[in-house]
Amino acid sequence: MNELSFTVLGPYACGKTTLLACMNECFGALMPGNFEAGDPETFRLLTEAYRQLERDAQDDGDSLFFSGGVTGTDTDHHYRFNVKAGRSRIPLKFTDFPGEWLDPHDPENGAKYSEVERIARESSVIIAVIDSPYLMHHGGMYSDEARIAEIEHVIENSLTDEEKLILIVPVKCERYLESEEDTELLLSTVKKHFAHTISLTCEASPYCGKLAAAILPVKTMGNVVFGRFEKKDGRILQVYRKIIGRKFHPEYTDQPLRYALSFLLEGYRRKKSASLLGRLTMSRELEDVIDSVWSELRTDIPGSEIFCPELLGLEEDV
Repeated sequence: MNELSFTVLGPYACGKTTLLACMNECFGALMPGNFEAGDPETFRLLTEAYRQLERDAQDDGDSLFFSGGVTGTDTDHHYRFNVKAGRSRIPLKFTDFPGEWLDPHDPENGAKYSEVERIARESSVIIAVIDSPYLMHHGGMYSDEARIAEIEHVIENSLTDEEKLILIVPVKCERYLESEEDTELLLSTVKKHFAHTISLTCEASPYCGKLAAAILPVKTMGNVVFGRFEKKDGRILQVYRKIIGRKFHPEYTDQPLRYALSFLLEGYRRKKSASLLGRLTMSRELEDVIDSVWSELRTDIPGSEIFCPELLGLEEDV
């Protein structure tokens, strides 16, 4: 059986591994007993990353500033899970790349760019992780650091006749989801930067009806907010400020996982239903898993918007 696969895209230190670690933490709570690691390293690596994030965020030291976070990956990682539905095991894989691989002009890592494109083309879901502070401060003067042009290029080159879901996930959004005004600014800013990708879901696009997209902001840690930029060794770095009295509490991080799983499992169900044998062997347990994942899929996350919702089984006016 072919694996159901999705991949994450984003530059160095944007928060890809952090988001995956938070999503992994949601697996058990999302559907207890219906997910299992496909290999021993899957849970270990992502669970360790989550615990590291939690320890750093809850450090009671004197410093109010936080510059830590999950250490970025130095190679591609393929995390494998099985979705359990009765006697069935549906293999699921998500792939994390080093951020440097996203730059086709980098003399050291540029050769890896074609590998990113290949995996993206084979993935039914692409999660574009957006480092929000680069877009939201100083008039967006550092927006190139978010590598949106490269992400959009990979996305467009990945499109085929197969249905695909693009999840645009702004991370580190604690500061931008506090007020209605800031939330609206976050959404409009992300939509402006991803205008081309969004246009590919429209009626005039050759991919209309085959491509859906959603903007799904998340609070990666809950108790730190962006403080300032610093320059070091030719890089633009971010420093965060801890919020006194607030505990580590990622928020909305289950939603990208729910959207991805709903899309992947619904596609699996449709293909299985296309044959008489498939319909006869379709288990009630699989239906229950899909319904459970879909039942808490939210369309009202602050700063979110869905494009081509009918492909997700949602009403068009959502």
